[in-house]
Amino acid sequence: MVYLNRLQYFPYWALVVITIVLTLPALFSGWLGDDYIHYALLHPDIDIPPANDWSLFGLFSWVDASPERTQVLIDRGVIPWWTYEGFRYQFWRPLAELSHWLDHQLWRNSALMMHVHSLVLYLGLGAALQRLYSRMQMSPLAVAGALAVYLWDSTHGLSLSWVANRNAIMASLFGVLCLLWYLDWRDTGGLRTLLVSLFWLLCSLFSGELGISTCAYLGAYALMADKAGPGKALIALWPYVVISIAWWLLYKLGNFGADNSDTNYIDPLESPLIFLSKVWERIPVLLFAQFGLIPADVFGFNPKGMVIFSLFSLFFVALVFLVLLPLLKRSPEARFWALGCLLAAGPVSSTIPADRNLMMVGIGASALLGMLFEAVTLHQITSRVIRFGAYALFAIHLILSPLLMPLFSYSPQVWSRLMGLQATQTIPIESNRERVLLFGVSMPIALATTPMRFAHKQTVAEKLWLISSDPMKFIIQRVSASVLIIESEHGMVNEFEQTVRDLSRQPLEPGFQVHTESISIEVLELDPAGHPNRLRVQFDPEHMDSIRVIYWNGKAFQRSELPAIGKEMLLRQATK
Repeated sequence: MVYLNRLQYFPYWALVVITIVLTLPALFSGWLGDDYIHYALLHPDIDIPPANDWSLFGLFSWVDASPERTQVLIDRGVIPWWTYEGFRYQFWRPLAELSHWLDHQLWRNSALMMHVHSLVLYLGLGAALQRLYSRMQMSPLAVAGALAVYLWDSTHGLSLSWVANRNAIMASLFGVLCLLWYLDWRDTGGLRTLLVSLFWLLCSLFSGELGISTCAYLGAYALMADKAGPGKALIALWPYVVISIAWWLLYKLGNFGADNSDTNYIDPLESPLIFLSKVWERIPVLLFAQFGLIPADVFGFNPKGMVIFSLFSLFFVALVFLVLLPLLKRSPEARFWALGCLLAAGPVSSTIPADRNLMMVGIGASALLGMLFEAVTLHQITSRVIRFGAYALFAIHLILSPLLMPLFSYSPQVWSRLMGLQATQTIPIESNRERVLLFGVSMPIALATTPMRFAHKQTVAEKLWLISSDPMKFIIQRVSASVLIIESEHGMVNEFEQTVRDLSRQPLEPGFQVHTESISIEVLELDPAGHPNRLRVQFDPEHMDSIRVIYWNGKAFQRSELPAIGKEMLLRQATK
């Protein structure tokens, strides 16, 4: 580990330069997903009803289950017609919202400058971590190793390059500042240091829910490293407990949280049993992604293989524990970092495992690895097996991960291509007065169409409704001037479409209706599995001339006008 030995003599600015080089692709990665929604919500020309909560701009309260807002979102094409009436996720992140508002005041159309903003915060987090690691009596060698592991961790690539995920960087930065002032308070007992520490805790919580993981490290320090002993140290945490409970009560009073969205977000208080059933399989996956090299996002790609992947992750984490065991036995600081890392994984288990949620978990993990690499370099660990494991972790985190960082920092572009989001640019919408029925287009593309086209200054349909994203045959029959009957070859609302309505828990029934200002959709029939396969669709009679049908036939977009009254049209996949 000669490379690591040299690293300790690097000044912080040298680590910063290397970090900037590794993350440079992030500056040119553009926008992804929620970034386009934020652009629309912060644009003065967009009129969307405000969210029914205390959010400043509704940037993280996109779906709030209020009927008026839901109807507008269905008409805009950003949520589908089958979205469950109680489906919502609303997050209280006022400081993150303010940071995005500032972006849009200064450089609304410059994704590059927004990425520079995020990178500056990321480097600030690195500076705060350097001070925290040094404050915990880690040697310069261990600090250098830990800081390099953290800043060059490829799992942070999407957190850094996805502008909308800046809240994770902010929550982590303020969380580290809270810990620094907390340590000073435990040493001096000064009221000022306590108040400053509590202030930074509030900033962390107001940046994002990830900030609750700050409390994981506070509790871990009290249990493992506080000189006063666990009992007195835990009692001394009462101001932090009061602040956290007050924040949570205000969070709920402000109508924030998640309901009926368990596929993506689980509210631990609203669905405690579901949360507990998921924690055991998600924490090993998160720790596997943190200490290993397989992205946590892989977990959600194959629902049928989740248990197997969790068990494999648990096995890997057990091996890492054995490698760290000599260090954990002799160092209370190592035990603090390990427990903090483990506890920090708990709150982020409320959503599908993803690398972008590992910012706080990585603080403790990086410290552990820095201390491990120091112990091996100085021959404080002599076991060949342990040293082999340490070298393997060194190769993963200080060779492979930095090499992958440029790719992961370009994640928005990679994900856009993987999901085919560039197709939103080619959907044949010819006039902003058109009202479009969309068929056969994958749900991510369909729901991104309006915000992406708006941000790219392309023609946006006045109304856009995703009828079904499944690539199958449809028959559209016009039974009167303003009424259609739509029949599908197979049942609609399948697999990914159920992220907004789980048919096993919120089934659709014949007679189910959705009404907006411009359209009414009624389910007429279901297939044997409970999926709708026949719909009645009624429009505002005054705008029938502007209705268009757009269908992806597997090779190209097919654009059509409605059939004449009493006639029907067939939509089918192109032959290979």
